Amino acid sequence: MSNLQLYFAIGLPCLTVAASLVISLFQISGVREDIREVRADLKTIVGKLGTMDVGLAKLMDKAK
Repeated sequence: MSNLQLYFAIGLPCLTVAASLVISLFQISGVREDIREVRADLKTIVGKLGTMDVGLAKLMDKAK
């Protein structure tokens, strides 16, 4: 077995695994960013629902 074959036999799989790990990290960070955006949207919705609740409570007090 020549040195070149040995380099390919050991180096290529190691390079492939390293590349797949880097790609996985980028995908995970993208998913985390999506989750942060969803959380921010949910906080906005919850805040608006709280405002609506206060407004409805005032209307119910006036209706009494």
